[in-house]
Amino acid sequence: MTAPETFAPAPPGDPPRNVFDAPAPPDVAATTPRPEESQWTLVWKEFRKRKLAVFVSWLILVFVSLAIFAPLLANDRPLAYRGANRFDYAEGVRSVRVLLRRAATEPAEKQQELVADAAVWLDRMAGAVSRVPANKLAGLRERLDDTAEGGLSAKEAASLAETLEELTADRVTFRSRWGFPVFASLRELDAYFLTLITLCLTLIAARVVSTRHWGRRAVRRIATSLLITPLAATLLWWLFVPDRVDRTPYKAGVLTVDAERAPRAPVLYEMVIWPAVPYALDELDLRGVYKQPGWKPTGIEGDPAARWDAPHWLGTDKIGRDVLSRMLWGGRVSLSVGLVAVGIYVAIGIIVGSLAGFFRGWVDMFISRIIEIVIVFPAFFLILTIVAFLGPSLMNIMVVIGLTGWTGVARLIRGEFLRLADQEFVLAGRALGYSAPRLIFRHILPNAMAPVLVAATFGVAGAILTESALSFLGLGITVPTPSWGAILDEGRDALRIAPWLIYLPGFAIFATIMSYNLAGEALRDASDPRLRGSR
Repeated sequence: MTAPETFAPAPPGDPPRNVFDAPAPPDVAATTPRPEESQWTLVWKEFRKRKLAVFVSWLILVFVSLAIFAPLLANDRPLAYRGANRFDYAEGVRSVRVLLRRAATEPAEKQQELVADAAVWLDRMAGAVSRVPANKLAGLRERLDDTAEGGLSAKEAASLAETLEELTADRVTFRSRWGFPVFASLRELDAYFLTLITLCLTLIAARVVSTRHWGRRAVRRIATSLLITPLAATLLWWLFVPDRVDRTPYKAGVLTVDAERAPRAPVLYEMVIWPAVPYALDELDLRGVYKQPGWKPTGIEGDPAARWDAPHWLGTDKIGRDVLSRMLWGGRVSLSVGLVAVGIYVAIGIIVGSLAGFFRGWVDMFISRIIEIVIVFPAFFLILTIVAFLGPSLMNIMVVIGLTGWTGVARLIRGEFLRLADQEFVLAGRALGYSAPRLIFRHILPNAMAPVLVAATFGVAGAILTESALSFLGLGITVPTPSWGAILDEGRDALRIAPWLIYLPGFAIFATIMSYNLAGEALRDASDPRLRGSR
């Protein structure tokens, strides 16, 4: 009987005799250090596994983007045009006349303000005309400045007004220049959110296209840019874009080739770019009352404004206002109510719940009793009562919803603080002598925010539904500002004549609330460690 064959290792330096002599390759996965993933990274990975949640998140982004870009998408003013604005020049002539007449009868301090306003108008008028009338307007301004130093008398004001009569709109030659009426009408808040959403969409597109990993330094730079750039844009807008009322009837303007048929047209266009929906939120069109959704414009042949008419894609209401324009502008109200109201009560709930959960004792008992008292009152009827006393307005609705919905967030934060207050990292911070604000806001609160974000997501949907219900009952936003609930209320009286006034805002409210609820459920499941890896 032969002895079993043994596999002796090969001597050093010799090639291996068989596969068993070869050294095992190193375990790369085991030897490569893996960076520790934060809680939010794990939550985001789990959230992305839920395809329906990702889809509704994109849907929410679309709704928010459409609401923010509403002034650029639905407006009765051109986005840009090249031509001559005769109406604005004529308004300047009229305004300077009135200001000169008032300045001659006012005391010195008030007179200086009126003269300064007249000088601003003269500068604007000089920029709209050719060289010769522009020089005359500049000379008129110099005379105004010289006479105003010693006080403007009635005789001098009449002399200046007489000179101005030679420079009326039908006696001067206009020069062609670019105008941006929609952008000039934007407010500082519009500039902030337009810059913010543009940056966000650009970053999302860059993240989808790019294959590189964004480290912590890149994320910090992005967060810094999202904070600083919109504020800088708002400041620049406030400094360089003055607020003024623009009453120019841009739709009554004509192209230069049609100027002979409309010699007194308020605006002469060489080229013009209109928004996708060239109707303002309160623009009336009595030619098309309760017009059904379609692709045919309602213009009348021979009317100068008919050239710029567009189809009413989603129909019109009882006084001919375009429903699509009102839906886009109404989304601003409905979505802003949800976000601002939730922001208010989340801030209140975090502060109150943190104090109750961190200090405990009589502080916790006192705050808990207040929470229980507030919860006793029916929230919707309490909101109805307060709005009835304060009056219907957007700010009142946001504040009332914010002041009545903080109790749920406060209880969540209190429970999280009670759970985390005895953890090792908190005890270590106490041992090192950290102050209470540092322990609350830098150590405990970041670890307690996951359930708050879930509650905030559900809260946005609830706030939108509450605002829609208030508007439906006539206690919401005042005319002419639209909201989805107000459009729904208008369609209640014309259900058989114009059913689209019910279906369209109803579907928008349903889709928005459903999206926020589905996103909230997915975020809740993703933040629960017990459910990770279940999909």
